Amino acid sequence: MNLLLDRAPISVSVGGRQYPIDADFRNCIRFEQLMFDSDVPDNLRGAIALHLFYPEIPPDTAGAFRAILWLYSCGEQPKEEINKSGGNGKRIYDYEYDSGYIYAAFLADYGIDLESIEYLHWWKFRALFASLRQGNMIVKIMGYRAADTRKMKGEEKKHYREMQRLYALPRPAGEQEKLDAINDVLLHGGDVSRLIRK
Repeated sequence: MNLLLDRAPISVSVGGRQYPIDADFRNCIRFEQLMFDSDVPDNLRGAIALHLFYPEIPPDTAGAFRAILWLYSCGEQPKEEINKSGGNGKRIYDYEYDSGYIYAAFLADYGIDLESIEYLHWWKFRALFASLRQGNMIVKIMGYRAADTRKMKGEEKKHYREMQRLYALPRPAGEQEKLDAINDVLLHGGDVSRLIRK
């Protein structure tokens, strides 16, 4: 799909029939948050996603979910796992945690008020997000988070590590609870191996 030549899709083909699909950027952000929400049981995520995107859910729910992944992946081959990283496995942004920075960058670069705009197609939002100017705080923060400090030395390394600490994304609640429990056992004695196996 070429945004310069083709219209961004507002419907998808499932089982040989076209179905309207909600392609607004807010909806796709909700989908991404749903996929990473450890409080939502795995067996419910697919059903919730179908209700997010389709006013009328296609009978072929597997095909309907593949169409969601295609839309979310901006028409590229959908990946098995949704990845919010800079290519090295690190998460470099979070739509919830970084919402203010992202909002400010869109307003500064494009004059787009993401709060009041009625509709912005996900594919257009992603193209704009990927092209934000280097001077924007969110771009700087993503650069800090993505940086590999193992190859740095001296003051540069110290600076980047401090920025990574300052702008670190919060850990998922379950992961943080596990780390706190391990820390407690290490400080007060006990068997760490039982916590690691959980």
